[in-house]
Amino acid sequence: MNRLRAHFGLLLALLGVLAYTLLVPALYARPRPPVSPEMEVAMPRFVQVLMAAGDRFLAANLAVFRALVVSTATMSAENYRILGIVQSDAAWLNPAQEDNYYIAAAILPWAGEVAAAQYILGLATAARPFDSGPPFYYAFNELHFLKNPVEAAKWMRIAARSTRDEMEQLQLQQVAALWVSKGEDREFSIRLHRAMARETRHKAFARFLEKRAVRLENLLLLDRAIARFRERTGKSPSRLQQLVDQSLLAAIPADPFAVPYGIDKEGKAELVEQGAAASGSAP
Repeated sequence: MNRLRAHFGLLLALLGVLAYTLLVPALYARPRPPVSPEMEVAMPRFVQVLMAAGDRFLAANLAVFRALVVSTATMSAENYRILGIVQSDAAWLNPAQEDNYYIAAAILPWAGEVAAAQYILGLATAARPFDSGPPFYYAFNELHFLKNPVEAAKWMRIAARSTRDEMEQLQLQQVAALWVSKGEDREFSIRLHRAMARETRHKAFARFLEKRAVRLENLLLLDRAIARFRERTGKSPSRLQQLVDQSLLAAIPADPFAVPYGIDKEGKAELVEQGAAASGSAP
């Protein structure tokens, strides 16, 4: 009898997996009905679990189904807010739900629900350490929507650690290095570049990161000298050579990628040339 019950339970589980596998593509493909009333209310989490007979994973799947079957083309800001709550609830119930984080990344931040998307992607990152997708999308949102390249680089490094493909890992690390160099906190950027250089197993890439750290140190040195020039003269220099003329620098530092430095319109040190040489392509 016990063996029969075990087989029956296994059969039900297999049927459930089969039904879920068949339903999700069908839901993606079918025409979506108007948003009302699917996204007019977000139910409390305990109610969702009760409606799913106490199964939080089933409750999460049901919440994701709600996101799958509604049209987002004509949704209002309030509907998007509720969609963010529904998907956040699904992430809380089952943070490893792949469809949930994918939908969240594709829809929510573009509708102004960046915080909800980041919450979902953050939970998915912790629940799916083998998947570089959630931290990659998190990093993109930090850079594109929140204008925070340093935080974006941090999450891109997490994405790099989540993949087993060495080439993909190297590419993600390089993107992280490029992003972090755009941050305002150059001292932090320098430390992060050197930490990344220590972590990588690729010696050529480590040398590349060290060169970028030196470049950032040079820019920081120039910015500090420009600030002292401004304090001394009451105006910004128009040329870097003026820093040497005022004995604020012994010489203009040489860029490790052989790109000349200059001063931008805001009075900060910059790279004069752009393109591959300026970005410092990895060897």
